[in-house]
Amino acid sequence: MSKQSTTLCVAGGSGLVGSNIVKTALAAGYRVNATLRDAGDESKTRHLKALPGAADRLTLFSADMSDSHSFDDAMAGVDGVFIASLAPRYRGPDGTPATKMDDAQGWRDIIRPTADGCLAIMRAAARAGTKNVVICSSTSSTNPPEPIAVKNERDAVSDPDEQMRRKKYTAAEKIVMEREAQAFADDNDQRLAILLPTIMLGPTVLPQHLERGFHASLAAMVDGRKGQHDTVPSGSISMAHLDDVAALFLAAYEQQAAQGRYFALYDSWPWVDIYQALAPHVPDAGLPAPLTGAAEEPTRFDFTRRDSLGVTFRDIPTTLAQTVEWIKKRPFG
Repeated sequence: MSKQSTTLCVAGGSGLVGSNIVKTALAAGYRVNATLRDAGDESKTRHLKALPGAADRLTLFSADMSDSHSFDDAMAGVDGVFIASLAPRYRGPDGTPATKMDDAQGWRDIIRPTADGCLAIMRAAARAGTKNVVICSSTSSTNPPEPIAVKNERDAVSDPDEQMRRKKYTAAEKIVMEREAQAFADDNDQRLAILLPTIMLGPTVLPQHLERGFHASLAAMVDGRKGQHDTVPSGSISMAHLDDVAALFLAAYEQQAAQGRYFALYDSWPWVDIYQALAPHVPDAGLPAPLTGAAEEPTRFDFTRRDSLGVTFRDIPTTLAQTVEWIKKRPFG
């Protein structure tokens, strides 16, 4: 089957990851059905419609994870689905922070909606006969109770009960979702790949994503204002370029042997090294005060499975430099 005659579905097509999967799939020649909560929201759709290839090969649908059948039209005739609509939940519907909840509320308002939403989309895929499913999860599902020296996808598995005990419901939601998704895939003969990203930088498709997270911090630093940190933290952070993450999602779909979990990141670096790499690209006034004390050792990873998909990731200095230079161009005015 040629790419031009193959349709892929991206659930969460206006999200940070989803919109970049849409961009990458269109660039590769696929037809794409993308879902949003409101396909009439021009603040999001106009940027998706402006992507190269969108005029002829992108169709937008309204769908909500609370209603599996709302995905039926978008799923019709597709060969694979990317579930990129599972954004972390940090607050309940009543505004209660996840860290302030008890176990009952954390399970009801944080964990279950994510797992149920994922299963709703997988059920729509199963009804349509779609056998290839790729899910965006998070490295927050890779923190076992006893730390391991080098993380791999098989052994670095969070314990949801332990995370709930520590009031980490936002982290617990990912591993619960992964386990239930795998069980559903096994029962319904679906090939499931689960990708595990963390901080993602690089050009965004929608301006809303430049206003959030470390993108917003970099934009502030470019203008000479302090970003996320007043002082360089002693810890570390994992990072990847959005385009590389999206390419990994597409590779996980295209390679029929791809199943299970894959890290979707370049590596983990100490914050002190990240800010040293940023220093040549932003005004001094935007940089945090120097670290006092020693930097902690960063997380170490075994990337054997990631590399088996054949995607080369940009290193962290390149990712930072390309992101900052893109921000300086004022891409959204």
